[in-house]
Amino acid sequence: MEKIYIRDADAAMSSMQALQSAMTLDLDDIEHRMALLADSAAASSPTGIEEMSVYYVARAALYSGLASISEILGWVHLMTEKDSEGNVREEVRSLPIVPVFSIH
Repeated sequence: MEKIYIRDADAAMSSMQALQSAMTLDLDDIEHRMALLADSAAASSPTGIEEMSVYYVARAALYSGLASISEILGWVHLMTEKDSEGNVREEVRSLPIVPVFSIH
């Protein structure tokens, strides 16, 4: 497998972290809307039930996307080039780690 050069790792980290931040804000918004709807009189109406089902789908998609971003950041951590002593830069070191299991 090819190693990721540090300049490319920086670009990958920045873009994924920006997307992660935006998706986290969207998730907070969806969960807030769900709480407001659940506490409203419209919660048990057909419209309220339909709206809540849309929120559930959106929330699941956001959680899935956030998990994927963590996996990508872990892959960047795993594949980023190391210096001659086997160390990576601090920014990369703070990324999630992908567990690597032997297939043998």
